[in-house]
Amino acid sequence: MNFSQTRHGEQLINELLKSDSTVPLTTMIEHLHISRRSVFYTINRVNRELAASSLDEIENIRCVGYRLPTATKQALLAAQPARAAARSYRDLFSGRFHFASLEADDRLLLTFFCLLSRPATSLTELMVIFAVSKNTVIKDLHKLAHRLPAGLTINNTHQGKQLIGSEASQRRWVFENFRQLSKLVAPQLVTADDTHFRDQLKLLERITGNAFTNDSLTLLVNFTRWLIERQAAHPLPPRQLAANDYSLTFTWADSFLNDLHINSAAEATFLAEIVNTQAFQHVGADNPMIPLLRPIASQMIRRFNEIAAVELPTADQNLNKKLTVHLVSTYYRVKYHITYRNPLVNQIKSSYRETFELVKRAVQPFNQFTGESLSDDEVALITVYFSGALRNTTMPAKEKRGVLVICSSGIGTSELLIAQLRSRYPGVHFVGPYNTFQFENIRYQSIKLVLSTINLPKMSEKLPVMTVPVIPGEADWRQIGTRLQEAHLIEAQQQPVQLQTLMDIIATHTRIVDPQGLENDLKAYLNNQTPHPLAEVAGSKSTVAVVSQAVNWQEALKFSMSQLVARNVITEQYVQKIIELTKTHGDYMAIGKGIFLAHATPSAGVNELGFSYTLFRQPFCVDHSDKQICLVVGLAPVDQRQHLTVLSRLLRCVQNDQWLTNLYRVKERDQLIQLLTAGRLL
Repeated sequence: MNFSQTRHGEQLINELLKSDSTVPLTTMIEHLHISRRSVFYTINRVNRELAASSLDEIENIRCVGYRLPTATKQALLAAQPARAAARSYRDLFSGRFHFASLEADDRLLLTFFCLLSRPATSLTELMVIFAVSKNTVIKDLHKLAHRLPAGLTINNTHQGKQLIGSEASQRRWVFENFRQLSKLVAPQLVTADDTHFRDQLKLLERITGNAFTNDSLTLLVNFTRWLIERQAAHPLPPRQLAANDYSLTFTWADSFLNDLHINSAAEATFLAEIVNTQAFQHVGADNPMIPLLRPIASQMIRRFNEIAAVELPTADQNLNKKLTVHLVSTYYRVKYHITYRNPLVNQIKSSYRETFELVKRAVQPFNQFTGESLSDDEVALITVYFSGALRNTTMPAKEKRGVLVICSSGIGTSELLIAQLRSRYPGVHFVGPYNTFQFENIRYQSIKLVLSTINLPKMSEKLPVMTVPVIPGEADWRQIGTRLQEAHLIEAQQQPVQLQTLMDIIATHTRIVDPQGLENDLKAYLNNQTPHPLAEVAGSKSTVAVVSQAVNWQEALKFSMSQLVARNVITEQYVQKIIELTKTHGDYMAIGKGIFLAHATPSAGVNELGFSYTLFRQPFCVDHSDKQICLVVGLAPVDQRQHLTVLSRLLRCVQNDQWLTNLYRVKERDQLIQLLTAGRLL
């Protein structure tokens, strides 16, 4: 603005202009880097200049600080000349530029970019640029110092802060963050026509047979413009070319730079490296990386199939081709240490939590090939490919409209829930139960509602998800009924079929010879199952214990499963998996009435079918839950069917008030064995 000719006068006015409230004297001293006496002197001189311009003087609010009168502030702001947009990055950072009201992370990005783009920058200049206090600038620089790439440091000089380190490292950092940097500086920067850069990259596509994605092409056009400007003032040191530096991309880069009168093998190599790291829609068949990466992609798919228990094709099908093309740019990013910033990484890790973890294990062949581990940002990208392939398979798509039932493992708690649902709503098609991995990758066309025993991430606005207890109460059933009506799966007046009501109606009109047999057959019919007597669970191992001392929930689970571990029914890893699931999803295994059904998927460490029953005389709670638990039923399933007999009996026991009353009164192990035997659980 240059209103004041007084030393420090312009800084003082800027300090008052940017503040919406009174500025304390101490802040003036700190921000202007002058003494208390000098502040008073500067204020007096500036007041004379304001008076000479017929403006009200700076006000002194006693014991508070200083402020500009509203009319004076408006006049000074109106007098500021409109700043013309910069035509280059050099113009932008050499002139007076301001980036006020930024988020903290964006301010850190621009602070780095500012230090990189200027010979030196003082604290005061950073305060003015970002309209923040000196204390904020110091904190930002401290954070930035801990986030710098290896080999880069911020030094203090008599002119200000200076970024020191490898030019290539500085450029890579700019490239990694260039999308966001471009957005931040766009309001103050008008770039020249980019037709030449775009035409040259299109020429590269014709030469190599590769095709960039639209996003990659736009990024390369804009970054190349910055790079050409950057190298004029900060060229890379000369380098001796190695045999593997020569490629079609290098030849193109060398020719492109020569046309711009830049004759540097180091610059051509750097540009070629950057170009190769970008995503392709298509890669030419003669690309030298294709024959190397195609078998790696097959190994990754095969490994994923093994740990996820699915059957995705490993040969040159759609997934293999897409994954191989993707791994080309991934390989170059790893090779040249270009960090990919995936803006959706947290969303993918949340929405596709289990798929992401499986993919993280499946990429080991690629990690071995490159000698480095892929970052979560890169793994998140690959997760999208696998999830898309899973959705294109038959897992688990149903043409009939239905309700999907979910549990963390696809067994156990959801089996109890789905049996009750089928009994109450025989006309509704209940699909499952499926685990969370299947839920993340299911095709939703035929699914109208999801009922889950655990909290699930929202996958679609059109797919309602409802978390329900394993044994719903009357209020839960009413809510489930409402959701089924909203999904047009039942009529508003439709009532769930009650088995006891059917029994009463039949008994009114005929004599029932075998009531239990009739009840079993009706239940099987209502559950859409073939009537058959309950088969005994042959060969299963069971343990029974009563614990008198107080324990926390983790101790309780470990003790409950310890005898199954000792008998080699399960491994220690299976117990840890149950604890991990409980930490992640909370108390969803607490099925009500003080009972906890401890279970995980068979692949987590089950050797043979087994059950454990442990009664705790002193109830406990899972973290952040108020559900009192006194009986832990440890389930070691070998598949999704063989344990169902015991689960159905457990459900009947839980619904039997007298059985529960007797359970709560148990004091000795023999009493518990007698009660479990009566419930046909042993």
